[in-house]
Amino acid sequence: MKSNNVNTRLDARKWVGIILIGLIGQIAWAIENNYINLWVYSQSHTSDHINWMTVASAVVATVTTFFVGALSDKLGKRKIFIAGGYSIWGVFVFLFGVMSLTNMEAIAGAGNMTTAILLVGIANVIVDCLMTFFGSSGNDAAFNAYVTDITNQKNRPFVESVLSIMPLISLAMILGLGGILGIPNAELSPAEAATPWLIFFLICGALTTIVGIVSFFLLPNDEIEPNREDNYFKHMIIGFHPKSVKANPIFYIALIAFMCFNIGVDAFMPYIMVYFQNIPSFGTDNFLLGMGIIMGVASVLVIVVGAFLEKIGKEKVLIPSVLVMAGGAMWLYFVGDQFALLVIGGILLMTGYLVGTASLGAAIRDLTPQGDVGAYQSVRMVFAVMLPMVIGSNISNATFVAEPTLNEYGQPTKAPDHNMFIVTAIAALCTIVPIIILIIKNKKSVQVLPENAPIVNDDQTNN
Repeated sequence: MKSNNVNTRLDARKWVGIILIGLIGQIAWAIENNYINLWVYSQSHTSDHINWMTVASAVVATVTTFFVGALSDKLGKRKIFIAGGYSIWGVFVFLFGVMSLTNMEAIAGAGNMTTAILLVGIANVIVDCLMTFFGSSGNDAAFNAYVTDITNQKNRPFVESVLSIMPLISLAMILGLGGILGIPNAELSPAEAATPWLIFFLICGALTTIVGIVSFFLLPNDEIEPNREDNYFKHMIIGFHPKSVKANPIFYIALIAFMCFNIGVDAFMPYIMVYFQNIPSFGTDNFLLGMGIIMGVASVLVIVVGAFLEKIGKEKVLIPSVLVMAGGAMWLYFVGDQFALLVIGGILLMTGYLVGTASLGAAIRDLTPQGDVGAYQSVRMVFAVMLPMVIGSNISNATFVAEPTLNEYGQPTKAPDHNMFIVTAIAALCTIVPIIILIIKNKKSVQVLPENAPIVNDDQTNN
């Protein structure tokens, strides 16, 4: 099942779709991956609930991509999943604002704060999973496949670079919105924080839904051919078939590299904003300034690298980007509480993360078997999302030491600390080995991008 326009130049309409849908999707993911963590921490004062959400959403996102990615191949449809998924996605973004400690106390009973705090974690995990289902349907499964369909090896590195800075741009946007609303603010009590957070989630949820509706009209009609030959459930797991692995070894090496890299990313990403907010030199007063500088400078650096990525080759920046991320992590581990030095470390960490993500992401798109792009998104999700989020988040959370002090409700606090940066550095350095293997095998390979997808038919899968 090949796209009819895989080798065509991207026109303005496609670029608008990539940028708008990519940006708004990343705003929703930035909320899910970062701001929700601040929200839940503001209501519960424990990192355990952040870890619960990280792990649960990773599993839901992966399972969703299994079913929806293969279904989009089967039907030859991406547009309906993108537009429909985004439209409903926004509704669940809003619902986070309802899962406040005040509302959970009303359910648990007045004064029963232990149960109320537990319900905050449970309720937000449930909403997070529902949000992730629709977000992964629209973004991870359908939009990722759509971008792979309409790009090629020549324009893909730049497109991937543009997409790679979307998380930072989106994070800067929601930081600005949060600043206007007076959040995040560690000095606010859970009850005081509930109203501005509710407005925040309402605005972001409405924006996501509006873009979903616009996508029905913005995106061009699907031009991929429906896959009516393969059994749906067998097609769904085609990426895990031994014959697929044997036919596309470089693709799976790239996925292993991405898995190691993202373990390092997910060791700090769910906790980074809570960490900076709790550092006195950042605190409430300098939090937006510090994060703004980090995001702004890192975005500019990534754009500059991305503009030349096609010429210099993505393989040449893989190892440097990994080393920059590892170096930034170690810098943050040792620097202590000094605002300027923390900003420098944050810039190094984020720049290495984004350049590495762009390079590895483009490599994986190049190597994705083109006959079953949707189905292979589930393989990418397992290696690049689920395993890293489960492993990285849990290892870091295990290194955090519970504070001896109690919060205003008498509960012990547990905040992210600098130990997570050691986890990031070690995982990043482990990425170098599969990257070296990937580079060597790419040089030896006659074809970097398989022209003929390994179609596994019913007879093959019955072995």
